[in-house]
Amino acid sequence: MEKTEGKIGVESGMWDNHGLDCFRDCPQYYKWRIVKGVVKPGAKKTAADFGTAIHAGLEHYYKKGMTLEAEGEAVDKFVEVFTPSIDPADDKRTLAKGIEILVNYFLRYRDEPFNVVATEIGGAVELGEYLYTFRNDLLLEWQTPKGLYGMDHKTTSSLGRMVAKPNNQLTGYIFALVEMYGEQMLGYVMNAIGVYKETEEYDKNAPKVVSPKTGKLVYQKKEREIFLRTFTTRTKVEIEDWKQDTLHLIHQIEDCHQKNRWPKHTKYCTAYSSRCQYLDLCLSQSEDILEAMIAAGIYEVDWWRPYVGGDGEEEGETT
Repeated sequence: MEKTEGKIGVESGMWDNHGLDCFRDCPQYYKWRIVKGVVKPGAKKTAADFGTAIHAGLEHYYKKGMTLEAEGEAVDKFVEVFTPSIDPADDKRTLAKGIEILVNYFLRYRDEPFNVVATEIGGAVELGEYLYTFRNDLLLEWQTPKGLYGMDHKTTSSLGRMVAKPNNQLTGYIFALVEMYGEQMLGYVMNAIGVYKETEEYDKNAPKVVSPKTGKLVYQKKEREIFLRTFTTRTKVEIEDWKQDTLHLIHQIEDCHQKNRWPKHTKYCTAYSSRCQYLDLCLSQSEDILEAMIAAGIYEVDWWRPYVGGDGEEEGETT
């Protein structure tokens, strides 16, 4: 099978979680993003840029040894990365909010029970006749019990939606790390960080109180929890199931390529309370309009390459 440098898909025989998720969400979306390689200029949301900047700050912090000096440098890194992407209309993802999140993160996790082996562990491992590429945020050596763990940072506007199992991305990462490090790998840590405008939330587990404004009974408020670390593992059976499911998915993609038939999952057209960037293309009667839209600047070619764009988290739903 011919390999195409840097790209994923049928032509290269390389796959990553983002490309596979594109197809899971909607085969038409996969066609436009992965096969045609087009994006709408400006379609990348401030939420994604904010998450990228938080990642950059945390990467610097862990790479530099988790020192007090590294904390300050990490905040500076966040400011440097996020400043060009600031949206004045977004009052939830601001420089002040990002700095607040990082400062509180360092206070919460100042005494970590692990040593950092490496940041941004990436590579490719064999998956049947294909290659599965990945990029993992952290590789850690936990002190007790002694062994290796992967860690992935995730920024989100809903901690309640974060599920570590089942989770195709985390299972894929665990599979890849086990392939590389064997039985030293004990598990994985999903390091979730909530991004909220309000610092308080209603406590529905506490008795109601009388509101001084309305005189009605209302829930009390409490400080919102914005950090959640979830430890997860996968058995050999679970990893094998994921491998077989993923190979089946790849074969479905290959079938769509061969027949040039890409079904539309129309629920995804307005998923996550936003309009899909490819909706205009899907509404057109012919693919011939794509060249005209590119010439007019409505779309541009920007091939998805895992080692350039990371693992795809920032291009998806994460907020």
